[in-house]
Amino acid sequence: MSAAVPTTMRAAVYRPGHFNLAIEDDFPVPEPGSGQVLLKVAACGACHSDVLLLTNAIIDDRTYVLGHEVVGYPAKLGPNVDGIEESQLYSVHVITPCAKGTIALPPIEQSIGIGRNGGYAEYVLVEPRQLVPVPDGIPPEVAAVAGDALTTVFNAVHNVAGILPGTNKRVLIYGVGGLGHLALQIAKSYGATVFAVDYRSVARELAVKLGAERAFSLSEITNETSKAVPFTVDVVIDFVVNEQSFTLDKAMTRANADNFNAPPSKIVLVGIFHQSVRRRVHAHSPFPQTGVSAENLPISSAELIEFNTQVLSTCYGSVDDMKSALQLLASGAVKPVVHTVPLEAVDKAINDLRASAIVGRRVIVPGLL
Repeated sequence: MSAAVPTTMRAAVYRPGHFNLAIEDDFPVPEPGSGQVLLKVAACGACHSDVLLLTNAIIDDRTYVLGHEVVGYPAKLGPNVDGIEESQLYSVHVITPCAKGTIALPPIEQSIGIGRNGGYAEYVLVEPRQLVPVPDGIPPEVAAVAGDALTTVFNAVHNVAGILPGTNKRVLIYGVGGLGHLALQIAKSYGATVFAVDYRSVARELAVKLGAERAFSLSEITNETSKAVPFTVDVVIDFVVNEQSFTLDKAMTRANADNFNAPPSKIVLVGIFHQSVRRRVHAHSPFPQTGVSAENLPISSAELIEFNTQVLSTCYGSVDDMKSALQLLASGAVKPVVHTVPLEAVDKAINDLRASAIVGRRVIVPGLL
């Protein structure tokens, strides 16, 4: 590689039990070993998973650099690495090929930025099989969205929900945030009739701007599902996933109960709601709460069977899903709403996520002034 690589770097480090990340100026730059690539980070998206980690919703006693929505350029290649181009921008599929799940931890919690050093830094160590070339013309801050958010959303919409190009399905996006506004665009580009629900007026305005037929507030969708002829859809993709949203999801997917020749309605769960996150925001406590868990959902097997409803869940996506996500960006079918901030502002970005104060996606750019 042409440019000299320093021995230390700036990095935002997760330390167990801390509410915020520690910005360190002298974090060691790793040396790539055999079959490894040192990537110079161009951008890294801020994700709600970081909020969960910093709230101890996911108990983690490891110390590492957070940030898992990474794009960057190769800075140094280890031995036995071929086919990697210095000038190419790459998106990183964060699940390392060697990551193995255990009874205690799934592979996603032993990945880059979640267990292993990630992209809230100037450099990150990856394996060549994790690198997906970014098509020309996509800026790093936009490409970063494909590192997690858009890959997750593509998998949820295309593979799990089964919404494909040319569809005539009615689809509702519950939660028009960093992921939801992307899912809305994919479903719309495929030909679906798309609706949205969000308690924030600014998010509802964005949903309509992106092509939603209608964006409901919580009171509005509650009223609509309570009418003699209720509002219904074929698919709900839920990016909130709490008791309230799931109850409404079920109410909106009951149309097929009278027609067993129709395919089942689907509820696809993508978000993870933790009550502890909201309690801390209101209490303004600087101390993490421990022993918390995701909210339980009211599920009756008889209810789902009798109303011909499938409940599905999804997490992240494959390398091929990431390639498809990048193509959606390249074609212009999906245009993420992105706001960039420097590495020094990573804690503010995460705190804004905690408070639901972000519309679109916040992206960390090391070196940005």
